[in-house]
Amino acid sequence: MARFCIKAPSRRRHAGGFTLIELLVVIAIIGVLVALLLPAVQSARESGRRAQCSNNLKQLGIAIYSYESAQHLLPSSGGALNIAVKPKSPVQFVDGGSVFYRLLPYMEGETIFNSVNARLDYNHISGANFTAFGTVVSGFLCPSAPRGGGHDTVESADPMSQKKGVGYGMVDYGPTSFTEISPTSGPGTGGYPATPLRDENNRVDGLLKHGYTAISNVRDGMATTMAIAEDAGKDATFTCEHLETVYDGVTPLTRPIPNPSNPRRFWRWGDAATAIGVSGVINNKVRPMNSQTGYQTAPIAAQVGAGANDEIFSFHPGGANILFGDDSVKVVKDGTNPIILRGLVTASGREVIGSDAY
Repeated sequence: MARFCIKAPSRRRHAGGFTLIELLVVIAIIGVLVALLLPAVQSARESGRRAQCSNNLKQLGIAIYSYESAQHLLPSSGGALNIAVKPKSPVQFVDGGSVFYRLLPYMEGETIFNSVNARLDYNHISGANFTAFGTVVSGFLCPSAPRGGGHDTVESADPMSQKKGVGYGMVDYGPTSFTEISPTSGPGTGGYPATPLRDENNRVDGLLKHGYTAISNVRDGMATTMAIAEDAGKDATFTCEHLETVYDGVTPLTRPIPNPSNPRRFWRWGDAATAIGVSGVINNKVRPMNSQTGYQTAPIAAQVGAGANDEIFSFHPGGANILFGDDSVKVVKDGTNPIILRGLVTASGREVIGSDAY
């Protein structure tokens, strides 16, 4: 009997994975999704950084009120005006260290504060205060500002930073000690191309100034008077226009100082030069950054008062975080009228400023 074998049909094997076209389509889709999501992620990160910066200022505000509660006066800014000299009131440094040094005991910085020898400058050549003032205080730094580690540069002119191989602690904020914006919206005396409204003959004290201020003497109201503003990303390659020997702009200091020929450093949290004299608009980007020459040296002299150097400056989009005297933190917008800005700095100018003006 014949037998018939039925052969089962063969099954074709499919190769695993994607074809080249399918792979390209998937990559393209992923690229589109990343492009769509990246701005949202960056925006969320910046929102978090702005919130942290705002919280830093809020903590400084709490420290100011704790200081006032203990001392019954607001702290000195460190650098301020000598208003006894008219019409051009010179800048003076007569109260010792910066406002940030004074606030340390009221913001969990007692250990740093107690290690300071108050009879010596923060950068005294003996190095007695280097450990304290070389400390990086996170609450003094804006997370949006570019920097490496929170220390400034090791300077050949500074023997202690050379010896230690590390610079001093930096700060991204400054007390708005005074303003020299012209009150008439016209060109001022001593102005520069970047700050045409700068008027040295119309300088006026701010909230935190020379000496100690009673809250009762703030006629403009604490809610509309600036206390501390962002001055973020201060550039340590610039030099300050004031020397460490300066007393009131003219008279030399009588106490011994470590480096008589050196300029002050407005980027170090221990230096009294952290105090800001507001002379132009917020986030004035005219001045170039990262220059090896000082303010006095051309062409920098023609652009003083701009960039992230000794003025209100922020790396947040749209404006700068500013602490007001009532312990509120507000974003003062880019493009705020300079006259309004002047009124927000003055403590007793009797200006009436609505919140919609800035």
